[in-house]
Amino acid sequence: MRAAVECPCAVAETVFRTVAILLIFLIPAFCYPALSRACPDISASEADQRMIVLENDIRYYNQRYYGKAQPIISDAEYDRLFAELLRLEECFPALIAADSPTRRVGGAVGGGTKKVPHERPMLSLSSSSGPEAVEALLKRFAAIGDVQLLVQPKVDGLPVELMYESGRLVSASTRGDGRFGEDVTERVRQIQGVPHQLSGTFPDRVVVRGEVYANLTLLRNIMTETTPEKYATPRHFAAGLLKAQKPDPAALAALRLFPFELVISGSAGASPHSDRGALQLLSDWGFPVVVEQTTSVRSFAEVQAVYHNYLATRERQPFAMDGIVVKVDDLSLRQQLGEGDRAPFWAAAWKFPPQSARTLVRGIHWTVGRTGRRTPIAEVVPVYLGGVRISRVSLNNQAEIDRLEIAAGDHVVIALKGDVIPQVREVVERSARSSNAGAVTATKPGPALDACLHDSPVCRNQFLARAAYFTSKSGLNIAGLGRKRLQKLLEAGLVNDLPSLFLLTAEQLAAVPGFGKESARRLTAAIRAAAHPDSFRLVAALGIPGVGPKTVQHLARQFASLDVLLAAGQEQLSALSAADIRAAKTIRSFFTMPDGAELLLKFRELGIL
Repeated sequence: MRAAVECPCAVAETVFRTVAILLIFLIPAFCYPALSRACPDISASEADQRMIVLENDIRYYNQRYYGKAQPIISDAEYDRLFAELLRLEECFPALIAADSPTRRVGGAVGGGTKKVPHERPMLSLSSSSGPEAVEALLKRFAAIGDVQLLVQPKVDGLPVELMYESGRLVSASTRGDGRFGEDVTERVRQIQGVPHQLSGTFPDRVVVRGEVYANLTLLRNIMTETTPEKYATPRHFAAGLLKAQKPDPAALAALRLFPFELVISGSAGASPHSDRGALQLLSDWGFPVVVEQTTSVRSFAEVQAVYHNYLATRERQPFAMDGIVVKVDDLSLRQQLGEGDRAPFWAAAWKFPPQSARTLVRGIHWTVGRTGRRTPIAEVVPVYLGGVRISRVSLNNQAEIDRLEIAAGDHVVIALKGDVIPQVREVVERSARSSNAGAVTATKPGPALDACLHDSPVCRNQFLARAAYFTSKSGLNIAGLGRKRLQKLLEAGLVNDLPSLFLLTAEQLAAVPGFGKESARRLTAAIRAAAHPDSFRLVAALGIPGVGPKTVQHLARQFASLDVLLAAGQEQLSALSAADIRAAKTIRSFFTMPDGAELLLKFRELGIL
């Protein structure tokens, strides 16, 4: 009788749960659009043009962030653009591009690296700078009832997938494009805390995901006054070391692993029923799981409390973190909820606001860029924000100096725009404005310089900036030829224009102080390897004012080569967008000017073009 009574209840509960799960997917389709803002009042043609612009911009920002580790916009601004594209795709589904960035995760896998397929797609998370993404997640579960959730810090590192067979680490890969990642097995083996051999009782096959991050205390210990600020954030520090051919052992020692998911455990007997149980298994097998970094919650109020606690203590955490992650604990419920193209339906992230710190302005001076633009820089007493040592902050222009009324000796608040770019938020205590020995006042910039395509006494700083850009990752990516080495070559008289870089010999370089025979050989080999770039990449590397990498990418899709662009008629140019027309005309004007024409001729004579 007892079984006869309980069985219908169990069936009813199962039916109710199944219906509730279905409602989770039906509610967003029918209710949420009504609650969200209406579709924009634009035509399909206008929507198509805007979507193309957004797709290209997002792809470019992805390339800078994932491919080059050089973010140029804030997370909030990126999220805004991405949300706008998602909204337009929802309103105009017929216009969705097959290769839309909303259908991809992360960045492409480098062509020269070994590709490793993931056990299942490595996705991103639905996120927001406020609580909206988490609130939307909780609304999905309203029909189910009480759902156990877990909250963890959103560690700002590099996601990796580790594969173990018979308890031995056999593969480690980055997230890559979500389906395939880059093989970083040897580097991951060198990270302290990553088990090479699992402990205890374990199944034949185990797949684990985690975040490789820079331990902030160790990172600060290896950063000195003379250490170049090579990486924008601790995340890019970790990513750069994992992919470096010969990483600095001291820097590599600062890396750690934050395990966050057991993807597959190889046998039913070892399969846990909850995420917390899975994390306990990882701990038993030897992974560096910290129990205190996982909190169980059931309501938004409890999520909010954890969020504010981490926000107040993030400077004391061993890793850089940019928010919290909220996820369903029940693994069977996760499976029923499923995953979308970019993000799972069972998790979301709530991001932190930008960090800030108070410091002292030591002085203000002006720098000259490759285009002749002069930019005021505030030298400040070094502070750490998000694990990054900040000692120099751009003030953008004279108008910004005037707006802030800033001077040497002032106490200011520095904030990270988008967790990447330092900026002066405000002056909180002003120094005496009378002259004194300790203060260094800003000097007015001189007249703008010309293109400075050649080295000369009046052009030295601008040409050096141009040459440094030409050889950088944004240019031709000539390894081992940074600004300091370029300055030595200019002072030695070996480089007087950009084409002369390709005439350098190992014998000449070895005679320059700071170069040895082996470094000279490696550098000349790197120069030879960069000597036959795509013509549009060369154009982008020149740093022509008003012609950035993104614009050049647009033009490369319209014209087969630089020569085709230079020979294009008015009809071909008129078919371009207004922005591309301006860029095309600027490029054509540049190469018809005497110095530009001479530069082009030299590149042709050397066989570079």
